[in-house]
Amino acid sequence: MNPIIGVMSRAMDASSLRQNAISNNIANADTPNFKPTHVSFENLLQQEISSTFTGSRTDSKHFTIGRTDQIPIPKSFQDNVLMKNSKNGVDLDYEMTEMSKNALWYQSLTYGINEEFNLLKMSIRGSR
Repeated sequence: MNPIIGVMSRAMDASSLRQNAISNNIANADTPNFKPTHVSFENLLQQEISSTFTGSRTDSKHFTIGRTDQIPIPKSFQDNVLMKNSKNGVDLDYEMTEMSKNALWYQSLTYGINEEFNLLKMSIRGSR
């Protein structure tokens, strides 16, 4: 599998999980003692890339090269921050902003993965 498609696919999974978490947070904005859930993926991906970075440079002017074969799985976690008297930690303004950012992120990933598949189609068919 193309590694770029693999990373984008896992990022789309994370975005979908994040959308579900945000929707659940918004739905429970008035539920007493509710702790919001958030999704961690990007920082896990960054850790994986930096921890498995391999490659050797033949010249100090060359970029460091490497690749990762393991794409992290997105994880959800609960916040322990409580902001309201009802011990509910949901901030609707924050959640709505995150939902908008997540929608844009998902659209960007969809566009990117479509472009990757278009490049694959073009290379299979030839440059006709």
